[in-house]
Amino acid sequence: MSDRVLSPLKCEQAAESSRDPPATPPCEPPSLDSSPDKDTNVTESLEESAAAYTKATAKKCLLEKVEVRTGEESESNVLQVQCKLFVFDKASQSWVERGRGLLRLNDMASTEEGSLQSRLVMRTQGSLRLILNTKLWPQMQTDKASEKSVRITAMDTEDQGVKVFLISASSKDTGQLYAALHHRILALRSRSDQEPEPRVPIPDGHIPHPQSNEEDSDEDKSLTPTANITGKL
Repeated sequence: MSDRVLSPLKCEQAAESSRDPPATPPCEPPSLDSSPDKDTNVTESLEESAAAYTKATAKKCLLEKVEVRTGEESESNVLQVQCKLFVFDKASQSWVERGRGLLRLNDMASTEEGSLQSRLVMRTQGSLRLILNTKLWPQMQTDKASEKSVRITAMDTEDQGVKVFLISASSKDTGQLYAALHHRILALRSRSDQEPEPRVPIPDGHIPHPQSNEEDSDEDKSLTPTANITGKL
């Protein structure tokens, strides 16, 4: 009490100081850049864990290399054409699209000297499903239906029968394909014409007459009625 009476100024100063709020700086929200080291550590830890997981799964999913065989390894590819393939349906009398993909013309070495065998192979784009696989033969028909299409007769892979197919491509590819097919079919036809006709097996006890004797016998038969008439006269 004596201190209050003796020093009234000090009491007033103490009262004023108790009334005023403390001069402490207001609380500020933590800034985003307050902990860069922590964010860097989190990012590095995520990258490290992802790299470790990738490395672990790569070891488990390691597959052996498998050699893919298409059956064309012994053939030489001559021409490749991106096209659409249509087949003629006799029932509906219309063209039905068989698929789109890469048409390949391959040449195969033949056992006979001077001869060449070729075939057309086509697989669909993506699934590589075989939709055309036919050899070229002498009686195969090919004609240029239009500037961008070639019509051919070929063996069907589905029912193993001869059908009419239409190959639709660009005008440049169509011209090259038609020229290559026409050249090879002409070569096959000339080769087949030069080959001797196959011999027919002769049954036992029957020997046919030569061709010259048959012609002579025909002439004798034609002259026989005239000889009989002169004898009667």
